[in-house]
Amino acid sequence: PEDVEKRGLVGDYPQVHLGVGATSFGNVAVGLYGIWHNPSEAERRKKGWYGAGLIHCDLGLVVSNDGITFREPVAGNVFISSQESPVTQGPKENDPTILCQANGILDVGDQTLIYHGRWRNATNTSEDYYAEVALATLPRDRWGDLHLEKGATAGVVWSAPITLPESGCEISLNADRARDVSVELTDEKGDLLVDFSGENRGLAAGSDGLIQPVEWKENSLSALGGQTIRIKISISNPEARLYAVYLDAE
Repeated sequence: PEDVEKRGLVGDYPQVHLGVGATSFGNVAVGLYGIWHNPSEAERRKKGWYGAGLIHCDLGLVVSNDGITFREPVAGNVFISSQESPVTQGPKENDPTILCQANGILDVGDQTLIYHGRWRNATNTSEDYYAEVALATLPRDRWGDLHLEKGATAGVVWSAPITLPESGCEISLNADRARDVSVELTDEKGDLLVDFSGENRGLAAGSDGLIQPVEWKENSLSALGGQTIRIKISISNPEARLYAVYLDAE
């Protein structure tokens, strides 16, 4: 809270107590962090304690481009809920779940696997008390998506400047309704490159899929080898979803 008087271990607000558990995917690190939730003051008074048997923890999503400074795509958003990934309860208990982040995040085939811990925040640990390793899965790299706001009919997203490999590369989209997503290239100042924009823009080979290669009307990206460019992606359908953009060296 902005009011420092309301801060502290027993404050009624979400808290962060442990570091990020992240994995590098090249130019971006994606990870999770724990969002710890205190019970209400009334619940604390009823049980006489603010910790055991009361606190639960969800996992939020963070990304970083340097592995040091992380940011939330949506501040405070719960990515994996302790209600949706509950720990196995003991025979006589109904304890809250504390989810624990780790860096066991990896792409395998068509899936992204997210291993995380589940800790039963128990008041009674005399029998059948243990923690668990849980697994959440996503279609590969579909952590979130870019799409048009409600009521919009078109939108654009830009990349940062990228220096292409000398041998050129291939651009692919991870998208739904990929044919309603077009790709244009500009120089590093944002001026369109005639051979890769307008009528010569790139279009996905298919409609839906985790990897949809972008095809160019007449030109090859090898002609831009070693140059610094930006990617301009246009979305023209409210149902289109853009999850990731890949650049693969030829």
